[in-house]
Amino acid sequence: MGFSHRILRQALIGIIALMLGAHVAAEQKVQVGEFEIHYTAFPSRLVPPDTANLHGLTRAENRLLLNLSVRRAGEPVPARVTGQVVNILNQAQPLTFFEVSEQTAIYYLAEVVNQEKDWLRFTLEIEFSKDQPPYVLEFNRQYY
Repeated sequence: MGFSHRILRQALIGIIALMLGAHVAAEQKVQVGEFEIHYTAFPSRLVPPDTANLHGLTRAENRLLLNLSVRRAGEPVPARVTGQVVNILNQAQPLTFFEVSEQTAIYYLAEVVNQEKDWLRFTLEIEFSKDQPPYVLEFNRQYY
């Protein structure tokens, strides 16, 4: 991985971390046994253009970015994340997550198309290991 690629990747992680701090109401955390799940959804336009291009993200008024990470004892944990989002008209949209892995963090990101002001219901399945059934995480967000 080249120096500029590494810098841009770290910028994405930094932007996400800043957004987590700036959008405290949007960021959530849940404890599942020894695992801690952090998740948030925010407008994709908050991601800088170069960082969005690096990771193949679309920056647009109608796009949200869902960010999820799993930790155990303060350390990042790889997971398998799948899910869907349903709008107020009960129209479902599958979520396709991709992993952004750093030395001290692993993030799972998915884009959500949101055409208008809407109330969205997210349902995620997070698999920590093959030995345990997936944890189902459900949450709602209203977007203006």
